[in-house]
Amino acid sequence: VGRGLAAEEDLEMVNKLAAVLGAEVGCSRPVAENNKWLPKASYLGITGTVVKPEVIFVMGCSGQVQHIGGINKSKVIVAVNKDKGAPIFKNCDFGLVGDMYKIVPALIEKLS
Repeated sequence: VGRGLAAEEDLEMVNKLAAVLGAEVGCSRPVAENNKWLPKASYLGITGTVVKPEVIFVMGCSGQVQHIGGINKSKVIVAVNKDKGAPIFKNCDFGLVGDMYKIVPALIEKLS
């Protein structure tokens, strides 16, 4: 998750999706360092953790180069962002332009 997450309480929604997928939650640097919503060890990026999962869901992250450096070795990148011009869409395999507050609950319902 990135700065598209409006409040710390909204991590509950993201954690539910991760549980349904059997996944873990990571974040962009601002979510960990500025907001302190997740531990610093959770942030993905050039100066954070580099991951190589089969599938990664990127929710509310703009797709800055620092973050992309931590996820670009993922086999499949699925991005959700309300800004159709967000750089993440140039670096993903599947992109959904929309409100993550509508998309994530729909994914949870369909995948449960």
